[in-house]
Formats: sequence, structure tokens, C-alpha cells
Amino acid sequence: MRGRFRFLLVLALAVAPLALAAPASATEPTVETFHFEGTVPFVSCEGFDIIVNFSVDIVERTFYDNTGEPIRIQIQFQGEGELVNTVTGATNTGSSPSMVIVDLEAGTETEVGLVFHNNLPGEGIVALQAGRITVDEDGNVLFSAGPQPGFEGVDWCSILD
Repeated sequence: MRGRFRFLLVLALAVAPLALAAPASATEPTVETFHFEGTVPFVSCEGFDIIVNFSVDIVERTFYDNTGEPIRIQIQFQGEGELVNTVTGATNTGSSPSMVIVDLEAGTETEVGLVFHNNLPGEGIVALQAGRITVDEDGNVLFSAGPQPGFEGVDWCSILD
């Protein structure tokens, strides 16, 4: 009987702190939504300018650790745009459903999805960035998968002439 009492006492002493401890709970993520639309200059060409008419919806979620410190931000983009030659009215359309994940602990930023693609009527896709790319705080590429050429190398003036 004495051994059983000792066992129950040890067990009770071991379990008591667990019963008294407050349950750990992480701060719920915060969510912000934004909508932007408008027209902005894109590039100046000889004899004309190219502008962008755009509309984008953004959902930004911030995640926190158990102490309430932000550890990750996820930003979802859903946008559409149209590049326009201001003289001839020639257009080029594009869209960009994508997500950016900012890892505040690792100091990295990852872009995932169809960041953008631009189509020219009759010619198809003329600019594309899709897949996954991760960069560090200095902009060094740590990982890349999928086509990532971006707008570099695209001669928009010739395309929309």
C-alpha cells in the first residue's frame, strides 16, 4: 500500500504543473485586403508612350509565433493589366495570379505562381514569369524553377509600335 501511495503522490506532483499551466496559443493571423486600379506610365518610346491600365486585388496575411512576433507574411495577388500605345491604341494584355511569401525569420522572399504573362493579339505570350523563385535579403537567388525572364529583354516599343 505504501508503494502505491508513493507512486500516486509522485504522479500527482508531476501532473500538477501541467494542470496549472496556461495553454500556449499563437496569435491569430491578421488579414488585410487591398484593391488598386488606375493608369500609370510604363515606358517612353520614340514618338509615343506606353501606359498601363491595371486592376489588382491583394490579400495580405501576417502569421505570428507564440509570443506575438510576426514570423511570416503571405501576400496573394490577383491582377490584370493592359499595356497601351498612347498614339495608335495598340494593346498588350496580361494577368498575375501569384503569391509572395516573406519569411521574417529566415530573411527570404519567395514568389510563387504566374507572376505575370503578357499576350499580344495574334502572337501569343510575349513576356512571362512563372514558377517559384526564392531570394535572400540581398536579392541573391537561392532557388529558381520555371521561366523567370521577367520584363527584361522585351522590346515593348517594337511590340506595341
